[in-house]
Amino acid sequence: MIRPITVPGAGAELAAVEAGDADAGKIPILVIHENRGLVPYMLAEITRFAERGHRVVAPDLLTRLGGTAVYADDPTSISTRAIENDVHVADLIATYDWMAGSEQRLAVVGFCFGAEMGWQLITHRTPELAVLWYGIGPDPVDAVQIRSRVLATYAQDDPRVNDTLPPLCQALESSATDITLESFPGTRHAFADHTRPERHHPAAAAEMRRQTFEFLDRA
Repeated sequence: MIRPITVPGAGAELAAVEAGDADAGKIPILVIHENRGLVPYMLAEITRFAERGHRVVAPDLLTRLGGTAVYADDPTSISTRAIENDVHVADLIATYDWMAGSEQRLAVVGFCFGAEMGWQLITHRTPELAVLWYGIGPDPVDAVQIRSRVLATYAQDDPRVNDTLPPLCQALESSATDITLESFPGTRHAFADHTRPERHHPAAAAEMRRQTFEFLDRA
């Protein structure tokens, strides 16, 4: 179901994966992976969206470092943090614009680092929906530009990320954003990742996915 493709980045082509059926009727999704790239956990999440009828495109933001596959034997040896955030944002804008050229509507879904980049992306573009799982919020000055409907979900025990939320919420009060923030009790950052047993919280992950699917179905 998952197939390799290439997508435009900022002045370069990026490796990517695509899944699902463009004619299935559900809103297409630009997925932004976590900081270790398109690891098996990310591919499992992409498959879930595709199985529900969404066309999914997920660029490999490690392409400029050789791509996720180069680090498959040791996924902790490299991180998206080795590339400037501005480069990631430019790559995502280019990919978003490429998708928008063939789609009348789009959703953005981001995980961890990908949710942080998703917040950045929606200050520059306006997808119909954005679902952002435990991502650091954007600069409040930029947040007032957001016009997408947003579902942002967080872990209860995640101070590094959660400390960014009060100024974000204050900024969004003066914007036109329809935003829902959810926090899941008894959870830590990346609690949906089944490959990290020290953090994985199956019940909270299942509920977060249920809310995500329900939110996307409203499009």
